[in-house]
Parts: sequence; C-alpha cells; structure tokens
Amino acid sequence: MIDDLIPGITQAALQGVYHVVYHLTLALTALIQPSSWLYWPYVVSSLVLAAAALRWQAPAGERVKPHLSRAIWWHPSARADYRLYLANALILPLVLTRLLPSVAAACAALGSPACLPAETNGLTAGLHDAASTGVTFALRALWTLLFFIAWDLGRFLAHCLLHDCPALWPFHRLHHSAQVLTPITAFRAHPVELLVMAWGPLVTTTLATLLFNRASGQTVEPFLFLGLHVVLAATNFIDNLRHSTVWVSYGHSLGHWLISPAHHQLHHSCEPRHLGCNRGFTLAIWDRLYGTLYVPGVRPEAFRLGLGDASEPAWHRLRHAWFEPFRESLALVLAWVRAPTRPPVQDATPDPGADPPRTP
Repeated sequence: MIDDLIPGITQAALQGVYHVVYHLTLALTALIQPSSWLYWPYVVSSLVLAAAALRWQAPAGERVKPHLSRAIWWHPSARADYRLYLANALILPLVLTRLLPSVAAACAALGSPACLPAETNGLTAGLHDAASTGVTFALRALWTLLFFIAWDLGRFLAHCLLHDCPALWPFHRLHHSAQVLTPITAFRAHPVELLVMAWGPLVTTTLATLLFNRASGQTVEPFLFLGLHVVLAATNFIDNLRHSTVWVSYGHSLGHWLISPAHHQLHHSCEPRHLGCNRGFTLAIWDRLYGTLYVPGVRPEAFRLGLGDASEPAWHRLRHAWFEPFRESLALVLAWVRAPTRPPVQDATPDPGADPPRTP
C-alpha cells in the first residue's frame, strides 16, 4: 500500500515545488510582467511624475534624498511589506483560483457571453477573447467607459465593506498598519481582503456586461492598451505614487472628481480628520456620494501614518498579520450570535399624552 502512495506523494511534492518556484519567479520579475502594477512602464512613468512633482514642491537639495531614505525603505513596516508581497504571491493564486471565477465564467453561467479585458492586477484570468466584429466605434467606446465605471464602483463598494463591516475590518487593518508608504505597500494586504476586493468588481462588471449585452444585442470588446483595458492601464501609470512619500494632488477643482495619489495617502492617515476618508480608486464621485471625500490641497499636508494606537509593530509580523484577523473577526461574529435577540420589554400602559398610533 505504501508503494502505491509513493507516486502520488512524489507528484504532489513536485507540483508544490513547481508552484513555489513559478510564483516566486513571477513576483521577482514583476518589472517585466504586464499584469503587475510594478511593470516597468508604470514604474518609469511614476518616477517621471514624482520628479516633476518634487521639482515644483521642494528646493533642489531636498527633492530626492528624503524620499530615498533608508528610514523609509528599510523601516520595519517596509520590510514587512516585502515579506507579505512574497508570501501573498504564493498563497493568493491558491485562494483565488478556487474562490474567484472570471467575469467571462460568471457571465457564461448566467447565459451571456463576455468579451472583456484581463484585470489589471492579474487576479483573474481566462476571459473570453472573441474579437468585436461589426461593432461601431461609438458602441465600443461606450462599453469601454461603462466597464471602467463598473470596475471602479465595485472596488469602492468592496473597500467600504472592509471599513464598515466589523467582521471584515480586522482583515483590512493590516493594510492600514503601514507606518511608511512605498509602492510595495499596495501588496500589504490579507488574502481575505484581496478576495473581497476581487469579488467587488467581479460582481459589478458581470452585471454591467449582462445589461450591456442585452441592451446592445452584441458582444463588445473594450479598447485595450498593453493588453489591458485602456483606462485601467492609464491609471497604472500613476497608481504607484498612491503608496509613496511623493505628494501629487490634482487640486481642489479636479480633486472633487478624480482620486489623486495624495487622496489615498490621506486615506492612510490616522489623524481624526482623515479617518475613513477617500475610499475610491479613480473616481471621486463615489466618495462624494458616500460622504467620505476629503480633497487634498496642492501643497503637502502634515499627518501621521498607521493605526494611531501603537499596535503597528505587531502587524509587521507575518504570523500575526495572517492569523490575528481571523481571531478578531471570529470573536466579533460569536459575540453577535450570542447577543440577545429579543426586543426589550416595553411598558404596555398607554401614555395619555402620547399621539395615537399611525397606520402605514
């Protein structure tokens, strides 16, 4: 019997080794991976924009050196980001391939084909690659815009769930425990958070696809750039500055419509005036409607990063970062389940001075 098990064990071991080597290679070669936020054109564009912003903001002697400081890039928080980046590179594919379908698969399950771009963060794959034939430019442009709006709305809604749902906040707290910001901080996230953030746009873009296909009677491919949705690819050229020390603000007028890197830097602030603000990713309209928009000025604003409760160092440890959110979330759920559900007993004696009961 043992001899029969050996081939299976050997194959599983080889598959495990292949998984580790393959996904670590992808993570370490992110500069040449078009599906990564760290793809070299996005890094180069971020450096150019950062240089332009610093040239305008700071004296010549203070433009670059403070942002390349070892105190930032080798801070315990930054080192935790690097470990989480590599750890998530190994565990995330296992989680998402089992718990997250593609938009095309979701649409197919609901009886409608989908012709969509691959997501920019590489979380899902296998989308339908049929070409748009006989489709007007205007219709294709409209679908490109609608898909982007649905994607951005889905990410905003998922982000709000992580902030406002008590059982999900412990998983998102890891991201907000960052005490310094570098582009790798974007990957400082719990796998459960990444799953929630992937399901949000999956739901909204699937619904948008079904509605658009039904309304247009056609299956339309959006415009692409570098193999990605053109608008999402365009946002990648500046998104690496969202988690950085470089202040790039669009000013008060444009800042009411678009989320700048400075918006998101303030989202990481633990100052009372900033808590819960700027949850959007590209469009500021969602924050305006939800009442969470805080528009930054063109000049840098002073604020502290992190959770503000001195608990950040604990979150820099990988074991705590991965398992503590489960403990906290389970405790909250159990407390909610065990809470008394009976309404409080009220005095049945009518109040002579009270208004008569109203019918609906």
